[in-house]
Parts: sequence; structure tokens; C-alpha cells
Amino acid sequence: MALVKAFPEYPIKLFRHGGSQAARLPKELRIDAPEAVGYRDGDAVILRPAAMRSWPKGYWESFGPVGDDFTAPEPLPPTPQRDTVLESL
Repeated sequence: MALVKAFPEYPIKLFRHGGSQAARLPKELRIDAPEAVGYRDGDAVILRPAAMRSWPKGYWESFGPVGDDFTAPEPLPPTPQRDTVLESL
């Protein structure tokens, strides 16, 4: 017998903004991130925080040793087209 976890449900107001549909999330469902990603699972729409952006694995090591005074830059800003290419590698 499979156990099913019951989740509380909250009313969400949907509205149109320009050509898009938007949702007003109650505070219990707020996403603590600057960006989210979403996908469909049947008739459900699932939202989750977007992964933090970072330099590709091994990027900085590829330059060899650096001086002690070197400071790495902040993570790259989100760019959907670039992210799609990097995820396919």
C-alpha cells in the first residue's frame, strides 16, 4: 500500500497581465528566491526556486594557479538561452 502525503491547499488568485497569466501566492507559498522555474505534471503546475547560477565546473581551475590577491567574481546573472546550452553539456 502506497502512502500519500496530504498537503494543505491554499486559494490562489489568477489574473492576466499583458499577454501572460500571473498568480498571487499567499504568504504560506512564497518562494524565497529571485527566480523560480515551473513545469506541468498532468493538470498541475509545479513551481520551485531556480537553482543558483554559478561558473561552469572546472572553469577557474582551467586557468591554472592564481595569485593570493585574486578574488573570483560573483555568480553569473540568469540568462535563459545560455542556461539551456550549459544544461545540455
